[in-house]
Amino acid sequence: MATTVQLQEELFREIKPWLDSEAILRKIIASVRELVSVPSRGVFYTKLLEKLSDYQEYEYDWDGDGGLPLNAQAVKNFKAVLKQCDDDSLANWSIFPSANGTLLFQYNKKKSGINIGKGDFSYYEIADGNVKGENSLPFSPEKVVECMKKISK
Repeated sequence: MATTVQLQEELFREIKPWLDSEAILRKIIASVRELVSVPSRGVFYTKLLEKLSDYQEYEYDWDGDGGLPLNAQAVKNFKAVLKQCDDDSLANWSIFPSANGTLLFQYNKKKSGINIGKGDFSYYEIADGNVKGENSLPFSPEKVVECMKKISK
């Protein structure tokens, strides 16, 4: 097994030809910063991504009733939301495909959820037999996370 010093020497040998180029050095520094700034993801984050991966394989009529495959932009939007969340905030959430190609992000402790689409999202809460929520809100990961926090209170 190589020591840290040996690995540092090996790294230096690999990058030495590029050390005279300021532009390349800046790219290397930016790449390293990006690598070390990526937060570690936990079990809930991983489970949600695994489910998402399964649902992305669904083809037309996956539900036997004309269900559409997941919309690629809805998937990107959902991933953008996940990147805004720590693992603890994802602990009580599940995802499911919707027949219209969107993703239902459902809160497990209440009858509530968020539907994430191509360019918008909606949410609902059912309490005391009443349904509250909003439809067709412009999508932004930050707004969805705000909505998640409200629902999970």
